[in-house]
Amino acid sequence: MNWKKIIRFKVGEVPWEVPLNILVLMGVITLILMSVGAYLGFQFGSG
Repeated sequence: MNWKKIIRFKVGEVPWEVPLNILVLMGVITLILMSVGAYLGFQFGSG
């Protein structure tokens, strides 16, 4: 798999070009932060 492949997409009218490895890294960080936030929210809500 080519981790340096450039992924092109548009958000609104702005074109973006991001390497695949950076896109995967941002996705993993997002999932980790979402799961930690859900866990902490559950802990604070049940306490």
